Amino acid sequence: MRFALLVIAASVMASATWAGPYDGRYRPDHPSGDSWDCKSIGKEGGAVLLTTNIFFALGSRCTLRDPVAVSGMEATLYNAICRSDGEPWHRRIMIMRTDTGIAVIQKGARMSKLRKCE
Repeated sequence: MRFALLVIAASVMASATWAGPYDGRYRPDHPSGDSWDCKSIGKEGGAVLLTTNIFFALGSRCTLRDPVAVSGMEATLYNAICRSDGEPWHRRIMIMRTDTGIAVIQKGARMSKLRKCE
């Protein structure tokens, strides 16, 4: 756990020249997201953190690799290697810019709309 927090801290403090197009802290983009804490990362009711190559959410962390821009859209497709308490798993994730933040789209038509924390 400490190692994961150090990795996140190092990623957040990285030079702005390495900043990715979706970097930031996010919470759900619906009324229940108003109660989420944008300062806590990876905790129940805490924010989701996205850096250039790390997606850190409640109980899991994904390393984003092999970014491919999606033609004609403000979106990027990634190969993600995710880990929580067990073995790592692989998945494809598309991150798309929205008016209020981002949409995270996964296999099986699972989509999460996230609003950028102010």
